Amino acid sequence: MIKKIFFGLLLAGAVTLGGGIAYIQYEYAGVGLPWVNSVAVPEIPDLPEPLAELSEDQQGVLYFPSKSPYSLQNALFRLDQSVDTTGMGTLYLPEGANSNSPVPAMIILHGSGGLRQDREFRYAEWFASEGIAAFVIDYYSVRGVTPETKYINKTLSASDIDIVTDAFSALKLLADHPAIDANRIGVTGYSYGGMATRYALDPRLQQAIAPNYPPFALHISLYGPCFQTTGSEITTGAPYMAIYGTEDNSVDPAHCAELHQRLMAGGSEVEDIVIEGAGHAWENEMPRQEYDYAFVRGCEFSYTNDAIPTINGEAIEFPGPDASREELAYNRVSVHLTAPQCLGNGYIIGRDKKSDEISSAAMMDFMKRHFFQ
Repeated sequence: MIKKIFFGLLLAGAVTLGGGIAYIQYEYAGVGLPWVNSVAVPEIPDLPEPLAELSEDQQGVLYFPSKSPYSLQNALFRLDQSVDTTGMGTLYLPEGANSNSPVPAMIILHGSGGLRQDREFRYAEWFASEGIAAFVIDYYSVRGVTPETKYINKTLSASDIDIVTDAFSALKLLADHPAIDANRIGVTGYSYGGMATRYALDPRLQQAIAPNYPPFALHISLYGPCFQTTGSEITTGAPYMAIYGTEDNSVDPAHCAELHQRLMAGGSEVEDIVIEGAGHAWENEMPRQEYDYAFVRGCEFSYTNDAIPTINGEAIEFPGPDASREELAYNRVSVHLTAPQCLGNGYIIGRDKKSDEISSAAMMDFMKRHFFQ
């Protein structure tokens, strides 16, 4: 039986305001989440044309063709009909990388708060210093997010499926770079980006988005929540490392351990690194403390074989194939609010030097074992 999603929700209507931003306004009477009073999905902006060909010394800001399918159904079954998007990222090449000595590379997916100099770019510079190219994806600004965009509207501008679509589209770009080894391209992400990193293990997505390229050679998730899956029990076979802490309410260690067992049964080697006492985003320069941010815990949001969303295995009502990005965004919010027992507030975020050192050592060891041995 398919559940209707609008329990406790009152849809007030959709309107378009200045700047081409479509808002869907609603009220919710179930959970005290004051930041949820409108859904705004910015228009996808015009960006420079992607380069048709890359030189062996090409680095810096690069543009590449991508899509914004928003839903798993669109990505798997209607990708060619999805919104065309110009992806963007910043490429760091190691010294000496050239067509005669191609190097491995890591695609970096930022967290829900957006790009940070003290995280994505710091890791990219470090990877390059260790002989690994790094491509930092910006999946927000290419979908209309600006520094003034509210947090909830940032997360709704690019779905987890959009992020993994950008990741596979970037894989195609790097695989064609003369100085990068197409068989040694990995992906890593943080929090929201970490969840997408795990999605990229799904061979259906790889075949839908990058069918003529090798899949990712390895995957690393840092404090990526485990409550959301694609529903696939089969992986590409690539190794996967998940790093998270015992004091992070947004990541349930027991749920992650169970999910990782399923990934191993599906064909991937999994390394589960649980850091005692670690919270969320330990690289962050914010003071380490509990912040009043919402999280999902105690439930699993997944999909049927037909890519219909489910909560704890029960299918929920889903917009049809002609749904707009605004309708899909509204559906995404309302699905989570349908299950208030799955929601909580408050988890530890902030600078934790010890956890950062443990995590960094584990990441580099994992990359070097799989890229250089």
